[in-house]
Amino acid sequence: MGNEENKANEAVNTETTENTTATPETQEQSEKPEGTPTIEQLMTELAKANADIAKLKNSRDAAASEAAKYKKQLREKQTAEEIQTEEKLKAEEEYKKYVEDLEAYKKTAEAKARYALQGMGEELATKAAEAEIKGDMDELASIQKRHADELLRKREQEWLKSRPEINSGNGEGDENAVLEKQVEEIMLRAR
Repeated sequence: MGNEENKANEAVNTETTENTTATPETQEQSEKPEGTPTIEQLMTELAKANADIAKLKNSRDAAASEAAKYKKQLREKQTAEEIQTEEKLKAEEEYKKYVEDLEAYKKTAEAKARYALQGMGEELATKAAEAEIKGDMDELASIQKRHADELLRKREQEWLKSRPEINSGNGEGDENAVLEKQVEEIMLRAR
């Protein structure tokens, strides 16, 4: 700003000194009819116009730098807002994951309780519940078959314990042998 004004002032001063040291011919030209501006007046007006232009350029530059400053602040603010938005999204994702984990735990616990009611041991009930939640129906069927086999063996053992002893030698041996064969056939069919 100051540099352009200085140049304009120097130009005016130079013109002024040139005009005062002018020859008589120049003075005659300067004695023109009234209403016509002299060179000095024109140079003064030009210097003022140049000074005004320089001031306007400086004002424009100042406004541009201020606008850039505000844009930078806005970008920083937007960045802070974006960070805050990202944190909110992350918190929401963590919450969703937490809820999904709770739902999975609830489903597993409910399934485990159902299998425990069927008489499965804790280990088998846990495995069956996990297979159900995963959707692994082959594994679930295998576990249920294993459970059914265990139940059958357990009931056989109970039945064998509760069965009266066979007395041989009193003439009822043939009847007892027939009954034992029938029991064995029933047991084989049950498997």
